[in-house]
Amino acid sequence: MDWMLLLKALLSLVFVLGLLLVSVWGIKYCQMKGKNCGWLKNLQAGQRLHIVEIRRIDGRNSLALIKKDEKEMLLLLNPNHNLLLETTDIKKADK
Repeated sequence: MDWMLLLKALLSLVFVLGLLLVSVWGIKYCQMKGKNCGWLKNLQAGQRLHIVEIRRIDGRNSLALIKKDEKEMLLLLNPNHNLLLETTDIKKADK
């Protein structure tokens, strides 16, 4: 019975170390490839909402510029309530 417990512990250790090595390899692979990494491109392809910029006004309030599809929205954010200040179509603004 002791051999079975020792074998289970050894196999568990090998499994955890294998997962750790695969994780480290994946992180290094994405660091070397940078923005050309296929995994990152697949994650970003389905995203429609992007935070362009956030600026703090004071300790409680901040402005956020959000891009959704072809629109940009300027939001005033504070703990009590949020307010949409402006909406701009990107295609119309470029012309």
